[in-house]
Amino acid sequence: MSVSAIERLLWEFGEKESRIEQFKETPDAYMNGRDITDGERQMLKDMDVKGLVDHGVSSMLTMMVWPMMNGVDDMPFDYLTRMNGGTLPSMGLTRFQHAGLKTFLFLRAFWWSIVGKPNKKSMADM
Repeated sequence: MSVSAIERLLWEFGEKESRIEQFKETPDAYMNGRDITDGERQMLKDMDVKGLVDHGVSSMLTMMVWPMMNGVDDMPFDYLTRMNGGTLPSMGLTRFQHAGLKTFLFLRAFWWSIVGKPNKKSMADM
């Protein structure tokens, strides 16, 4: 196990955006020759941010890489949901505000299933 090797791999994505596409296309080939266990490889393929952080990887690094891998539309809500064991944390909102936010996210996902999700890769595309 090498948390350092995982963090180096994630850091590479921020250095050169084309590496993200290489990783998405052939993750096993991209990770070849690195000191990463099979379990760590699977966490990276799944972008299991909670598993990576629980494993010792920097939460700031996973937060940096998440929108690069998944686009900015689901940030921060999908990231927070994954980090919180599958439920969106209350984030200090009232019960009514939290219900409204969850409803908005549900309706947005429903709308995207009909018309297609926008293809925004970074904040610059907003």
